[in-house]
Amino acid sequence: MQKLFQWLKALDPKKRKQLYLAGGLVAILFGVLLSNSSAPKVEQALVQQSENFTVSGEIYIHVVGEVLDPGLYELSYGARVRDVIDAAGGFTALAVQSSVNLARLVSDGEQVVILAESQMATDSTDGFISLNRANSSQLESLPGVGPALAGRILAYRDEIGSFASIEQLLEVTGIGSKLFENIKSSITL
Repeated sequence: MQKLFQWLKALDPKKRKQLYLAGGLVAILFGVLLSNSSAPKVEQALVQQSENFTVSGEIYIHVVGEVLDPGLYELSYGARVRDVIDAAGGFTALAVQSSVNLARLVSDGEQVVILAESQMATDSTDGFISLNRANSSQLESLPGVGPALAGRILAYRDEIGSFASIEQLLEVTGIGSKLFENIKSSITL
């Protein structure tokens, strides 16, 4: 070891500095390699956690309208509108099954409304526009509703399945209380 120190002392200071730098880099590289091989990788840990993680629990759904047994139902997380209808005994003879999206996932605290034909306006001949059945051009016939707003109403309806009340229209971006007051006498579910 003493000979090594003597050899290092005899080296040109510039060469000695380069040798120290190279040795330091080798030591750092060696340390990094050792730490990576013995520690679990972050990606592997995240995958293992996601494999062990499941969402479960109970949610409460209020179903009203044309079902055999309307009421509040406790269902498992991940339930769909079809599961809610089944829990409520199924559709009545008056139910319009297309008034809801049976495949849509339901969320805790939601109300699912099943309409009868008499509750649904299909066109504007009777003076009402159905929020749950109207197409874009029918919605555009409402005062203050243009193509863009009609598109947002249809997109929101697709997202929620069906409107449970006309007041729910206020949740659509671009519909404020003033516009709602102007059109509420012309709309129905």
